Amino acid sequence: MDGLALDNAAWLRAFFSSPNELSWVSLADDTATPAIAEQVRPWLQALRSDDRKTPIVLPFLKDGTITGWYATTRSNEGAHELAAELKAWLGPTYVSLFEAVPDGTPDPMAAALREVSQSAVWRFTGPDKYANTVIAKRLGDYISLLGRRPKLKHMAARPVGAIRGDFERALIARDTVAAEGYIAELKATGRLNEENLRYLDVRLNAGLGLWPQIARDHWLIQTMSDLAIPPQILADIIEALYRTHIDAIESAGDAVATLAAFDTDIAKRYPRLFASRRGIRTPRVVKAFLLFEQLQGHPSAEIIDELGVLLDEGDLLQLVVPTAKGHLATTLSPEAEADEAFDDLQYDRAFVFYSALPLSKKNLGRLLTCVQFIGTDNVRERMLATIEALDPALIATLSPGMRDKLAELNAPAIGSALALKDTSDELSHQVAPEQKPGLNGWLAWAEKLDRAEDLLHAERAVQDAVTKWDTSGFKSNEADSRTFADVIGNLTGESAMLARRSVPQIFASFFPCDEVPSEGTRPVAEVLFALISMDDSLSASDLDLLAQLLSILLTLGLSNDDYVSLIKDLQDVQERVSSYAHLPWSLDVCETLAVSSAQSDTVREARLSFFVRILGQAQTFAHRLVPQDLMPMEFLAKDFGVDEASIDKLRRSDEADEEVPELADASGQLIGIYTLAEAAGSRAKVSLEKMFPGCLVEVNSDLVATDKLRNLARSANLFVFAWKSSTHAAFYCIKDELPNGEPIWAAGKGTASILRAVMENLN
Repeated sequence: MDGLALDNAAWLRAFFSSPNELSWVSLADDTATPAIAEQVRPWLQALRSDDRKTPIVLPFLKDGTITGWYATTRSNEGAHELAAELKAWLGPTYVSLFEAVPDGTPDPMAAALREVSQSAVWRFTGPDKYANTVIAKRLGDYISLLGRRPKLKHMAARPVGAIRGDFERALIARDTVAAEGYIAELKATGRLNEENLRYLDVRLNAGLGLWPQIARDHWLIQTMSDLAIPPQILADIIEALYRTHIDAIESAGDAVATLAAFDTDIAKRYPRLFASRRGIRTPRVVKAFLLFEQLQGHPSAEIIDELGVLLDEGDLLQLVVPTAKGHLATTLSPEAEADEAFDDLQYDRAFVFYSALPLSKKNLGRLLTCVQFIGTDNVRERMLATIEALDPALIATLSPGMRDKLAELNAPAIGSALALKDTSDELSHQVAPEQKPGLNGWLAWAEKLDRAEDLLHAERAVQDAVTKWDTSGFKSNEADSRTFADVIGNLTGESAMLARRSVPQIFASFFPCDEVPSEGTRPVAEVLFALISMDDSLSASDLDLLAQLLSILLTLGLSNDDYVSLIKDLQDVQERVSSYAHLPWSLDVCETLAVSSAQSDTVREARLSFFVRILGQAQTFAHRLVPQDLMPMEFLAKDFGVDEASIDKLRRSDEADEEVPELADASGQLIGIYTLAEAAGSRAKVSLEKMFPGCLVEVNSDLVATDKLRNLARSANLFVFAWKSSTHAAFYCIKDELPNGEPIWAAGKGTASILRAVMENLN
């Protein structure tokens, strides 16, 4: 038996020796009975395999026939699984004995097998010679089958944080299919309960801009309002309610009417949503809490002023009813007013009222409850200041549980009173960077990553960054943006990986979908583009984010050097994603470059080079190109001054290629297109009317619901919605008027994406 390692030969000699009548010598020199040797040989050959999962099953010979077998595993695992598998394979009809050989049993064969495996050793036999013959045959089939069994691949579940990051990227890209796929992957981790699943549904609809679907789900909101929901979900629900019920009324500028509508449609139906703002700075959420405070019997001037600081002056004029801050007189005592707010679960109001009262044991306990529910650094710091002034005699009367909770706030006074070991230096080290005075949340977070400090906390904190961390300073100060971008762009190791996973939160915070980009945030857009483009693999969501960032950067303006560098990064991305599947994205990017200004010959040469490269790559799949692919290329060729002969080379030849598929008959049909990218809409109109003589194409770019848009949605045979260049008001206007309620979704906002969407539905 050549090929067996010496360590195998040693224990095999011990197994195939007395009382086993089948000797190792007879097997080695081929003098054993051929029929018996044929049964043993496959198992001995399996020992040469590197697969430690292959079992060992060897016979015991007595009176010239096999009377039983011994089995074990080559590793220290899987013995019980092997026993179950053998029992199932052989069947109870033919096996009369199947047992584990106890340790210490004077069985030389079992002892020999234990030298190769520390796992259990099994022995089994049939009731008679016929049964043993059947067992021998089935074991031969078993070892043959094991050789053909595919190797199991254990796919390790991805970290929840990584899946959540991809989910948020898909939401920014408005990629419904990908987002739902990531939700399924999150469910498969087994770490989500029913509440988590509801949160994901809310986040999905909010991320896709389907605000009325959230706002009109009364029982969902009613259920959520009774839970301690995460700040991001609270922000999504309140924003959905505000957009659906208040936006249109607020735009009229009547503060009294706005307050009345808010009271009827939101405040009275879901008062529990307004227990605490929890530090959320999203404008519509702040406005909702401002309106809610004005509806209280005794509005707090302090809360109204605090909320007003977070809003533009124009919003204040439209929302603050002049009498709201005037009716502050109350017949209740200050403590009764605080108790009323606390009992009504209005923790923001209760905190303000209790903070103004002399501290008592009861008030201190309720303040602590408010701090724990609100959970913001600002409230915590105010609580710390209050605790530092506590009378030691009052501290001594507190219960041990309350004293422990106060000590957790890192208050020096409490620390000394409870004989804790914390020093002032240790305390300052324990305070998270974002709590340092004057340091913006995003900058503090970046510095924390730069120091690779408490990355788990940093990853948790960034989940609520969109709703809590202010970016107004960056928008007005490019130097701060540059500092932030430099830190994020030069991270290494796990910090760099965390920064890349946090791209969706950074993007959503600095570039909200309903705001015009600010020049001060240019460095942030540049570093986000770099972070995404450097990823090893690029998903459709990643490509969409790159296209959005490209539009932002071109809108903000780039220097010649920055423009050329951006094109080089695009070329690198294009090399990695070059395919027919991504052709619409490539052409949409070219269109974005073509319709934007080019301030120098260097810039024009760079973008021309990018387009020519795409034409060259398209030659590898020219056999797949159809009219809706070639039409955008023709427009772009004119934009970039490329000879049309370059496009002609990509056209199919009837003689050389397969037959060109016939286009569907669209004569007499009306095709509606909604897009805010008017150049893309005009090109799509020209292309479609050229490809389908007799069809009428109408493009609409209205920002709000208009009669013209309603009529188009109602009468169009096909309606394409370029949702990446659209408004929410227009979408719901279209959705309400379409016969089937759903438009045709264009994957991108360029001509190529619009044409492919039309063709896929026409054909």
